[in-house]
Amino acid sequence: MSYEGSRMLSSVNWAQSVSGAGISTGTFTYSDQASTRGQSLSASTYLPPLTGIRALAALLVLGFHLEQQLPSGLFSFLPFLSHGDLGVDFFFILSGFIITHVYLASLASPSWGAIRVFFWHRFIRLYPVHIAVLAGLVVMVLVAGSAGNDLNHPQLWGWQDLFWQVTLLHAWGAPSVNGWNPPSWSISAEWFAYLTFPLLAPALLRVQERRTALVIAVAALGVTSLLLMSSLNVWAPSLVLVFGEFVCGAALCRAVTVGKALPRLSGDTLGAVAFAAFLVGASADVAYFALVSLLALTILGAAMSRGFLAQILGSRPLVWLGTVSYSVYMTHFTVLILMRRLLARLGFIEWNMATKFSAVLLTVALVLVVAAIVFYVIERPARTLLRNQMAEAK
Repeated sequence: MSYEGSRMLSSVNWAQSVSGAGISTGTFTYSDQASTRGQSLSASTYLPPLTGIRALAALLVLGFHLEQQLPSGLFSFLPFLSHGDLGVDFFFILSGFIITHVYLASLASPSWGAIRVFFWHRFIRLYPVHIAVLAGLVVMVLVAGSAGNDLNHPQLWGWQDLFWQVTLLHAWGAPSVNGWNPPSWSISAEWFAYLTFPLLAPALLRVQERRTALVIAVAALGVTSLLLMSSLNVWAPSLVLVFGEFVCGAALCRAVTVGKALPRLSGDTLGAVAFAAFLVGASADVAYFALVSLLALTILGAAMSRGFLAQILGSRPLVWLGTVSYSVYMTHFTVLILMRRLLARLGFIEWNMATKFSAVLLTVALVLVVAAIVFYVIERPARTLLRNQMAEAK
């Protein structure tokens, strides 16, 4: 199965498109992990620019889905958003970087206690919002059905698929249809990457040269691209994608942390130039491998940045958006579907361009409001409560 034909990650159709991202990697401020001796970047280092990267990924995916659900000519004005689905890939690479940054030391010679803490921390980061949104969708479908308002594409609301959704296994090759909350496929795939990390960590610690780490990063992306774009019938392509990009991010983290400290200014230049090149390349429909490689270089540059790029990505608006981005990913598609149906009844398709753009901006604002409510009411309180329960159980 070819990459373009099978990639449920960015082109599974649900009302033309349903790709999304839901990767949550935290805000990167941990102080309970020991740093590896001699490294220039310790696990307690707070990296606001990488939280800002999450905001960029969120905007890419949101822009992509906005035009899919509310066609307003957005791709004509911002053509790079036609590849906004690569925000998912952005997150997978970022996740590998951050998980390695935070947990490598504790899992280098893993004990069952360290593995249990790791899995629990990642589970409570993903699951509360996932199950809350899923429950909300179940209620929505039941209410719509009782009111006689059948939803489009009924095969995407199959009750038999709820088992896979609840168990976070729906991106592992079953079911064949990515229904209910389509963005949640990415957290199902991410959960697979988390399960592999305790096995990956000891191998990563053996990488002691920057050149070796960079070769691994390039090879991980290259092999992933070849597998997904080949004619091979790849089982569960989402797992192939997440593992390759997760390993790429992990190797990039090792490239930053091993050896002598890198020049400060090089990170700002690398990250800014790489992301600008991505925007140009995405607008020109450049190949997947090149675009994802540029996103990887953006993360590498941001992690090393100390100047203008760090100030931009570490600004309050981008850090806030990065902090709530998981809730944005997990709720935005539902908001878009509801707004699409509402605006269709109001004659959206016949509106002029200015009115359509106003509706799109209103929709973006609504997405952010809903995401903020979910973050402050569900995501953060649930994570804090469940972390505290584990601490009390020790």
